[in-house]
Amino acid sequence: MSTIRVPTQRQGQTGMGQGGFTCHQFVEAIGEPVTVALRSPIPLETGLDVVHLDDCWHLVDPSDPGTVILEATRWDVDYPSTNAVTIEEAAVAREAFPLTADTHPAPHCMSCGLGEHSLHVHAGPLGDGRWATPFRLPDWSLIDGSVDMSLLWMAMDCSCGWYISHSGPEHRQAVTVQFAVDIHHQITPETDYALVAWKGDYSPGWDGRKRGAAAALFDASGTCVASSRSFWVASV
Repeated sequence: MSTIRVPTQRQGQTGMGQGGFTCHQFVEAIGEPVTVALRSPIPLETGLDVVHLDDCWHLVDPSDPGTVILEATRWDVDYPSTNAVTIEEAAVAREAFPLTADTHPAPHCMSCGLGEHSLHVHAGPLGDGRWATPFRLPDWSLIDGSVDMSLLWMAMDCSCGWYISHSGPEHRQAVTVQFAVDIHHQITPETDYALVAWKGDYSPGWDGRKRGAAAALFDASGTCVASSRSFWVASV
């Protein structure tokens, strides 16, 4: 049985683990292509057990084994595609990021928060229904010769979060309930990319409290180097 721990520095919503980071650690422990359902809030600084059942995996707190935090199932995920966005276009979109320190719902998020050590994934509208931001992995993401790809999972999660919550006429805070990522090509630190979020192959608006999104990471040549798809539920 594997155990993972979400450090305080990898929080999303204040006091809870960031979903993209935790999904990455969970999938790495599983070692198979899966999609992850987020079932319960993710505790910080707690040893969480990866439990393999017949047809799925659960992430649980051993002090409360009946509560499933994450659930993974085998799925050959297909990922929607979109036209490439340049890094310059993404930078212009980022200038229209709609929130401030007074309105940000997760100011301490490692990925999209406002702190000094945040990745500052602040996507804004491109004007064509998609949202985008420049993205680069920091130099400290290279650890013993390997790139910490959990940072990209976090960024893809949060870029979709901004699209989900703020695109269209109805602005609603939402939480990730399903998430999958595929890395197509090597991603290097200190290199500029364009991170794009859009509706993917889901309907463009809300279906009750539910809404879906996709994300794609493009390098300077316009090649898509990573993809994700996610499903969200409005908080209220």
